[in-house]
Amino acid sequence: MKFLRRIAQWLNRHPTGTDIVVALALAALAFLNLYINWASALKVPPWLAIVLTLLAILPLAFRRRYPLVVLCVMTGALIAYRSLNIPESDFTGYALLLAFFNAGAYGRYPWRHWARGIAGVIMLAFLTYTIFFIGRPWIFPAKAVLYQISVILLNTFLFGAAWWIGDVFRIRQEREGQLQERTAQLEKERDENARRAVLDERVHIAREVHDVVAHHVSVMGIQAGAARRVLKQQPDKVGEVLSQIEESSRQAVAEMHRLLGFLRQQSQADELAPQPSLQQLDTLISHTREAGLQVEVKIEGERRALPPGVDLSAYRIVQEALTNTLKHAGPCKATVTIRYTQSAIDLEIFDDGRITSAVDVDGKGRGIIGMRERVTLHGGEFMARKIPGTGFLVRVKLPLTGRGQ
Repeated sequence: MKFLRRIAQWLNRHPTGTDIVVALALAALAFLNLYINWASALKVPPWLAIVLTLLAILPLAFRRRYPLVVLCVMTGALIAYRSLNIPESDFTGYALLLAFFNAGAYGRYPWRHWARGIAGVIMLAFLTYTIFFIGRPWIFPAKAVLYQISVILLNTFLFGAAWWIGDVFRIRQEREGQLQERTAQLEKERDENARRAVLDERVHIAREVHDVVAHHVSVMGIQAGAARRVLKQQPDKVGEVLSQIEESSRQAVAEMHRLLGFLRQQSQADELAPQPSLQQLDTLISHTREAGLQVEVKIEGERRALPPGVDLSAYRIVQEALTNTLKHAGPCKATVTIRYTQSAIDLEIFDDGRITSAVDVDGKGRGIIGMRERVTLHGGEFMARKIPGTGFLVRVKLPLTGRGQ
């Protein structure tokens, strides 16, 4: 079985080899039939019978490359073959029907119609002439005449069927080619949409990081002004103020390093606005519950202050995950687990619903892209996947040190 499977695979990969095998097989069968009738019925030189047999069959080896030429050569060879009353005719006839099919399947418009039409008319005219003007069936009983007429009708049907099947095969091949082209185009468009979604999310993230950095810079300005005022009045407090300025500057520089290492396009300005954090998580959960989603929150580890960029991204990830659940999971329950560790904050958002609308669970949806981009900004770990029979899980790890610090 493995040997036959390998042969079938080879033939599928090498269509020209398949055509050669088919032509040789038909030629071998034709020669066997010719040999059986050689002594009793052959009335022409053997070499001529061999040459005509080869011309009537072997051109099939080129049936895909030169279908119309093959049909013309084989038609002429078969007419000569039968004009000389060479006894073998079955396999040469099968070969001509295959050539007729190939002309419709692989021939160019409009020549394929002309070639098949002329070849079919010539063959049927020759068959009619052979039966009624050479065979003279009217000297036999009426049943013989009806039989010969049925032979002509059968050949007409066979040529018509070969014509129709060739056209159907060609139309199918053209449609498959169009589908493949359309599929490639859709894949290209999908990749382009995904790329644009990534860029859009990066611009959105850049605006939010801009707000965080702007906040630090504003605080630094206020603290510097306070330091200037207390420099003479309360010198002992200047060190504390300068330490706060130093800490704010480090956080601002760290956020800028993340931004410059993450984005590949020019930053866009935006109006300063306060950005959310996990401190507003209770408000987010309350709004989500009002929208119809049951949400349970679990906090593990000791709560503590997070770097502003990490705090903002953590909030946005929880917000986006719950929004996706509301949109696509239907009535269900969601569990949000926030785990504080020494070096990172871990998030798990799990829902037990079933996807009820069109959503890309393979990670190419805009919500998934946004969460992944935020995690990538901080050099963290991200996983989002559908768990068969249970629901959908989003798992995130955001390091507190971040990228580029």
